[in-house]
Amino acid sequence: MKSWIQCWRATLLLLLGGGGTAYAQGSGRGPQSDFFFDAQYAFTTSKSKLVGSNDTGTALRYGLGGYAGTHSNLSFLLHFDRDTTNFLLNSSKVDMNWQDTRVRYHMGFFYLGALFTRLEMTADREGTELVDAAGSGMGLNTGMLFGVGRGGSVYLDVMMATLPNMKNAIDQEIAIKQRLDIDLGGSIKLTSKLLDMTFGYKIRNVSVDTDSTYQEALYTTYTGIRFSFRF
Repeated sequence: MKSWIQCWRATLLLLLGGGGTAYAQGSGRGPQSDFFFDAQYAFTTSKSKLVGSNDTGTALRYGLGGYAGTHSNLSFLLHFDRDTTNFLLNSSKVDMNWQDTRVRYHMGFFYLGALFTRLEMTADREGTELVDAAGSGMGLNTGMLFGVGRGGSVYLDVMMATLPNMKNAIDQEIAIKQRLDIDLGGSIKLTSKLLDMTFGYKIRNVSVDTDSTYQEALYTTYTGIRFSFRF
C-alpha cells in the first residue's frame, strides 16, 4: 500500500510540476531555452462564407518568446500571423493580419494563460469592398507540451478570443464574435543547442459579424525553424 501511495504522489508531482523535476529533465516543456525566435512557411486552404468562395494559398509567420521563473514555468510569446487568400473563382480577397501576445503558466505538461490579440482585416467580393477594419480583443490560451527524445517536443495548443469593438472604415459595423485556433505540432533538434525544425497542422475558425454572421475557416500545414538561446 505504501509503495502505491508513493507512486501516485510522484505522478501527481510530475503532472503539477512539483519540485521542478519535469522542467529540469526536459520532460515538462520540451527544449530547454530561455529565448527563441520562430519563422514558419505555411500552406493554407481557406473557406470563406464572407466572400462565398474557397481557395488555397501560402503564408509566412514569425514570432519570438521565452521562459522565466525558477523552474521556467512562466512563458511569454509574441506572434505575427498574416493570412491572405486570393479567391480566383469570383475575384475576391480576404486578408487577416493577426498579432497575438500570450502569457502562460506551465504546470508540468499543461499550461494555461491569457491571450491579447489584435486584428487588421480587409475583404472584398467581386470588386466590392466589404471590410476594412481593425480592433483588439482578449481570450484564453491553453494546451499541453511534452518533451520527446533529445530536445524534441510535441504540443497541442488551443486559443479562444473575441474582438467585440472593431473599427470599420466602411459604413458597416463589424465584430469578431469568436476566434478558435487548434494547433497540433512539434519540433526536432537540428543542432545540439541553437537550431530546431518545427512542423504542424492548425485549424482556425473565425466568426465575423457584419450584416450577418459569416464563418471563415482556415486549414494550415506549416514547417519552419526555431533559433533558441540561453542567457
